[in-house]
Amino acid sequence: PQTDIVFLKVHKSASSTVMNILFRFGETHNLTFAFPLGGGFQLYYPHHFMAKFVQGFSPKSPQRFNILCHHMRFLQPEVQKVVPSSAVYFSILRNPVQLMESSFTYYKGASAFSHVRSLEEFLSQPHLYYDPSKGDSNYAKNLMTFDFGFNPNAEVSAERVQLMVKAIEASFDFLLISEYFDESMVLLKEMLCWDLDSVISFPLNTRDSSTKSFLSDSVVEKIKEWNRLDWEIYIHFNRTFWERIDRDIGRERMEREVRALRERQAELARTCLQGTGSVVPKDIKDSSLRPLQHGGARILGYNLKQGLDKETEHMCRRLVTPELQYSSALYKKQFPPVPP
Repeated sequence: PQTDIVFLKVHKSASSTVMNILFRFGETHNLTFAFPLGGGFQLYYPHHFMAKFVQGFSPKSPQRFNILCHHMRFLQPEVQKVVPSSAVYFSILRNPVQLMESSFTYYKGASAFSHVRSLEEFLSQPHLYYDPSKGDSNYAKNLMTFDFGFNPNAEVSAERVQLMVKAIEASFDFLLISEYFDESMVLLKEMLCWDLDSVISFPLNTRDSSTKSFLSDSVVEKIKEWNRLDWEIYIHFNRTFWERIDRDIGRERMEREVRALRERQAELARTCLQGTGSVVPKDIKDSSLRPLQHGGARILGYNLKQGLDKETEHMCRRLVTPELQYSSALYKKQFPPVPP
């Protein structure tokens, strides 16, 4: 199994769920994480990543970490200073239409969105509200392009798109697609030589459907136009995702693997969870399992069954622990606080 991993955690793309998978794998195999300085949750995002943002990194001692997976704006020469040269690089993309709808709700307080009532209103005259010089403008335009380290406000030309795609392909071993999450997990398992249980997950950091908005066809077209660079990246890597599956796995085997994954997930849900699955924040009984609430989104969580034996409870709890709580716990394990 691969144990040296760089995951570029693209915003609002099921990346918290992938991060939980990496946290669990790292914890099980006693791996080290490249944590943000002081146990923060982002690597000084939205600045480009620098090795000095990582707790325990020093240019003098060539310490390398196994897993780098916290939010960052990608810059490969700096990333290479903190992970082994054998590391596998991957990321996940989401359809820019849904991505923007999600961003608008989640980052409602961002400068570009705070003065409009709806996404439709923003898109009717985006240049009225969007100021690229603002520090949080990245949430409002070509967010994936930005996270991969490129300029989200660059003009869209075939040459530029080609250069971006080539740069991503040169840096990353593969890209997952969040709309095909189960297929992505099968591909991840194949690429990293992991077993099925290592890629099982329950969806984390997902919104209650009551906060999701319907998008008309005209709004969809405006989103694609406004996020043209993201759209071009997505279209390209959605295509190569399926080409890779056809080449390396085949559709029939993929169907079998996805079925096995879903059966195992359902089995774990029956073992671990109270009720039928995720619940709204006010119904989460254990406050340590309550995810951070942000913007206008209502982030769902889970309740564990009572009376589980110790080992099962531990396994189940790790599956549903929100990102911030899990990150803090692993940070304390890797950098134990010094007793006074």
